[in-house]
Amino acid sequence: MIMKLIAVTKLSVILLLIAALFISAGCSKSNKSGQTEVANPDRSNKSTLEMPNFNNEAWRGQGRLAFTREDKLYVLNGDNGTITRLSDTGPAGKPQWSPGGEWLAYLGNGNRLVITKADGSITHEITGLPAPVNALDFAWSPNADALAVATGVDHGADKQEIYLAWPGETPRRITSADTSVSSFAWSPDGKTIAYVDTLPYDEQAPVNRDDALYITPVEGGKPLQLHIEENAGIILAGWRPDGNALLFWVDPGHGVSSCADGLKLYSLPLSGGKPYPLTVTQLYPEWRSWSPDGQKLLAVAGYGREFWMNKYLVEFDSQTGTCTKLPRQTNTVTLYPDWSPDGRYISYLEAAELEDYPENEEAITAWEQTWSLWIADAGGANARRLDEAGTGIERALWSRDGSHIIYLKDNAVWLINVHDGNPVKIVDVMPGQEDWHSYFAYTSPSYKLVYYR
Repeated sequence: MIMKLIAVTKLSVILLLIAALFISAGCSKSNKSGQTEVANPDRSNKSTLEMPNFNNEAWRGQGRLAFTREDKLYVLNGDNGTITRLSDTGPAGKPQWSPGGEWLAYLGNGNRLVITKADGSITHEITGLPAPVNALDFAWSPNADALAVATGVDHGADKQEIYLAWPGETPRRITSADTSVSSFAWSPDGKTIAYVDTLPYDEQAPVNRDDALYITPVEGGKPLQLHIEENAGIILAGWRPDGNALLFWVDPGHGVSSCADGLKLYSLPLSGGKPYPLTVTQLYPEWRSWSPDGQKLLAVAGYGREFWMNKYLVEFDSQTGTCTKLPRQTNTVTLYPDWSPDGRYISYLEAAELEDYPENEEAITAWEQTWSLWIADAGGANARRLDEAGTGIERALWSRDGSHIIYLKDNAVWLINVHDGNPVKIVDVMPGQEDWHSYFAYTSPSYKLVYYR
């Protein structure tokens, strides 16, 4: 039987931990850097669309929430109690925010990379790149208003280089012209970028190609090769928060199908030595969460692309190098872990474990309705279900104050107090959308909504 993977359209929502604000383009001009700049956009040209209703009182003090609704971009600001439509056109994909929350980067129509200021005063379209940008190929520095972007020499080319882009400036290339970057990650201090380069290979036997892992200083210097994986691919998972190790998956077949089934995650200490295996995990970023102190990693483990079987939480302790399986109820799967801001608790979703593939989309929808919201002590003890939240939960994150959890249900954003269990709807993000599913692909909850706490 062909392996199948669900992609739930309504799961195309991101709940990231950085500020959210969107603006649309008005009258544009070219600046001297070659980027397209929009200053003080004329909001009077926007179409008269009905603003979404939102629960301002419940959201007050919880930060800012930006979301795409019917291809329009909005921000819900819990600090000043406003909701603002910042775009009349779309879509806007993979929104990411600068570490200080001043700038937002996202993909506009035609995979154009756009940087917009959070106060709506300036928008820059990054035009000094050799080709359009893919959704997984740009990321903010953790401590500066600089974007790292991986893009091809020309559209459709195998070669990809890394560029640095600042708001209002021409991008600068930091890797050599003959690199084939497949993944990259900023170091926690923002001074170094790790990247994977495919080494030259026999085009008659591409499956035998080698991947190499490098680090390069952002401000210039020679790249340092850390590791070569012979006859296999490397996919970066990121740096350990203390900057002393890199985590990556090994893909023996250089194949999309093998990635969908999960790959073994390795840790490579930068002090020297060989990479050591942790566990088999999926590659979805929403299925990994570092503790606030940066010492422990929660991840969804288990081989197979099926969400509904053999999925459980593990905790990797970066100090001891141990990987521990967290307790779970019999005949369940556990997904979407997150740490509370103080690191004392974790949250996750639990669903019924199925023995076989659902027969049809109705069966998938029925299984989705078993998803429930749980919290537990760090380490998994004293787990309890938040019954008042109901079932059919899709994604959950701790709120800014650590007393609430934000979650998705029924195409809306909800907020529940973890102490008294009183859930309230904050805003509808996808009104009237039918539940439909697609096999053979997973749509990451990383494209439609961002949360700043």
